[in-house]
Order: sequence, then C-alpha cells, then structure tokens
Amino acid sequence: LGPGASSPPAAAPRSPPRADTRYIPLQLTHLARNLKYHDAENRCIELHSPDGIHSCILRAVDPQEATTWFNALHSAIGKSTQKALLDANRALVAIIGELKFIGWLSRRCSGEPNGRSSSESSDELDKWQSIFVAVTDREFRLYESAPWSVEAWSRPFECCPLVTTRLAGAGNTSTVGSNSSAQSSIFCVRCGTTRGVLSHWLRSETNRDMAAWARVLVQGCHTAIITQREFSFRCLYQGRPCQLIVHLDRGFTLLDSSLVGSGAPITKALWSFPFDKLKGSADDGNKLLFLDFAGGLEDGSGGAEIELDMECCPKPVVFVLHNCLSAKVHSLA
Repeated sequence: LGPGASSPPAAAPRSPPRADTRYIPLQLTHLARNLKYHDAENRCIELHSPDGIHSCILRAVDPQEATTWFNALHSAIGKSTQKALLDANRALVAIIGELKFIGWLSRRCSGEPNGRSSSESSDELDKWQSIFVAVTDREFRLYESAPWSVEAWSRPFECCPLVTTRLAGAGNTSTVGSNSSAQSSIFCVRCGTTRGVLSHWLRSETNRDMAAWARVLVQGCHTAIITQREFSFRCLYQGRPCQLIVHLDRGFTLLDSSLVGSGAPITKALWSFPFDKLKGSADDGNKLLFLDFAGGLEDGSGGAEIELDMECCPKPVVFVLHNCLSAKVHSLA
C-alpha cells in the first residue's frame, strides 16, 4: 500500500507450510455471499482475492454455521481493512487526498452506459460484480480491484467529486429484482456529470455495512460542500457569456464574463438571489437549466423564471445545488 508496492504483501504463516493446507491472506479480501456462486441454501461463503483473480468457496454444514464463520471472517477483515486504510493514508494524502472509508461492494451490472435501470429481466437484474470503493475527503472512487500501489490508487475506473455525488436511497423489487436475497443492504449512489447522471446500485453484505457507507457518503458530501463553499459554472444567459456562482451562504449570483478578453475584472453582477428565493428548478438533461425565483429581477427583465444555457449537461449544477441545500438543512438539525 506504500510507494513502490506492486502486489499484495505475502502473508507469512506462523507454522511451516503443509501440502494439505492453504493459507489465504484476509487483508482487502472480498468476503461475500451469493455473489459469483448461487447458494439457495445459504450455506456458502465466498472469499475473493484483492486482485480479483482467485476465489475460495467455503460450504458449511448448515446456514447457522455459515453465519458464524461469516461473522468471524467479517470481523477479522474489517480490522485489517482499517489498518490498510491507515497505511495507505501515510502515502496517499498528498496525492489523492485523505481516505475516509474503503472496502468492497457489489455493483449491479447494467448494459446502460449511464447505469440507469432498463427493461432487463429479473435474471439480468440479479447479476453483480465486485468493485473496490474508496471515499476520500473530496471524491467517490471506484476500482476494479484493490489498489496496492500509489500508481494504482491514482487510476480509478470511475471518479466523481463528492460535491456532485448523492446517496439516492435503498433498492426495492421494482428496481433491483425480486430474486435478490439482500435487498435491505442495497443502496444507490448517483453522480452528476457533464455526461449525464451515473447511477451505481451497490450492495453491501450486512445492514451495518450499508449504514456505514451511507453515513460516510452523506457526511462526506456535506463536508466537501462546506469546505469549498463557492462553485462557479460557465454558461450563457440571453446569449451573453456569464459565470453562474453558487455560494453556500449567499445563494446564486450571475456574473457577466463578456469583458474577460479585454482584461477587465469580472465585477458586474446581472442578478443575485438567496436560496430561500428559489421556488423551483428543472433541466432538460442536455444543456438548459431553469431557475424559478420569487420576486423576479430588479430590472424587471426576464421575470422570475430564468433560463441558462450551461453548454453541457447541467447535472453538476443541479447536484451541487441539492447538496448545498442538504448541507444547510443538516446544519440546522
């Protein structure tokens, strides 16, 4: 987990190796049930190596014994994961930020490029894949396998700022599939990007794990918003190039940026509204953002309904807005 590391550290057994014994390191191993091996009797436990290549399937005499072994392994892996997080932070804080939470989850496979649910059969809806997830102080990161080097930590296959990430809620039979045996441990994370909304249906192995992930995500999004406080987005307003400023305390301000080329400072505010004047917002999912404010504009032009051309998908603005409002409400609780 440190600089120069390229593979998982070898686990040295306390006793001499035996031909009839197999040693399985538990650090960052994915412990799961009903992931790659269908187990209708709930007697099996799956252990998948950190690199995702090797697997070990254990079958107990009955479901009770399987649960006992699962809980013991879950506790041991949880402790080793916390140690791995501390070790990784010593090498990574200056590179990707501080790791707040790491671990394995299962992600529902989807043929949709944006991760949205489609009219797939229930068999398709029940297909899951292992992903390693990390929440830093700034980002939500997804990896195909557990990173074992600084270079690997720097190359997630999906990365989204927490300020444009939202916990959307738990799954149900209409969205996740009626055959799932762990619906109570399923949750959805949505990321607003310039490509649209990326939806990740994720499954933890226990309700307690799901609660921990939910808490880290919600608190992380709020903390990221409070830390940055101000967010700027390029846009067009009535054909004029502008900057939309969303500020945690001051609300919305639209600045005229048409004078940027002349070297003049951007000081002219076309309009400004606090959050409590916002009556509603909408977007077309393509590039247009609609804001409806109470009171209208001071110069009387355009009324209270404002249309902004964000020149790309407006979802990042929408998610920042929702997280700002959520953080403000949470601070009052």
